[in-house]
Amino acid sequence: MRRNLLYFAVCGSIAASYLALVFAPPEATMGDLYRILYVHLPAAWICYLAFTLSMICSVLFLMRRESRYDTLAGASAVLGLVFGAVTLVTGSIWAKAAWGTYWNWDPRETTTLVLWVAYLGYIALKLSLENEERKAVIGSVYNILAFVTVPLSYFSLLLFPTLHPQVVSGSGIALSPPMTLALALNVVSATVLFAYLLGAAVTVQSLERRVESLQYLREEGG
Repeated sequence: MRRNLLYFAVCGSIAASYLALVFAPPEATMGDLYRILYVHLPAAWICYLAFTLSMICSVLFLMRRESRYDTLAGASAVLGLVFGAVTLVTGSIWAKAAWGTYWNWDPRETTTLVLWVAYLGYIALKLSLENEERKAVIGSVYNILAFVTVPLSYFSLLLFPTLHPQVVSGSGIALSPPMTLALALNVVSATVLFAYLLGAAVTVQSLERRVESLQYLREEGG
């Protein structure tokens, strides 16, 4: 199953890159500059998805106290940070080209940065605690509280005046059918890639826990 996800992600990414860079025409007002959207928007989508999944897993852990949910929450949050970093970097590149500066404290930029820092704190908190049970419980509570930054970032376009183009509503960027197709395929490919990476990360963390358990039993037995 995981291998199929990898094949689909690779093939989908190749096809999506062709559509984004070759098949889709330049945008009416921004020309070829808008093509960074094909990286920026899928990365932002995965960022929101990863942190939402992480929060849900933390809730499930507190309800059921099964370590697999805490493992999944941590792995999803790490991937959310990676895709969040891509979102911030590509957004800054867009801002420099469109507005003349990499960073202007636009509400979407600012709230996304707050979101990223909040979840960086979640990972740092889990790494700072040694007791596995305390790490899971305290980390889960923090994760749930940090999730408030996700809707804050997502709805910042509606809550505050912003220069950020609203692609979904059609404000700021005019997408033709070929552009929409390219964007949709890039989003789907990024989602499949996220699913593959999440499965791989959970497997690695599970193996690490097994090794630590075996080492502990060996030390106790010795």
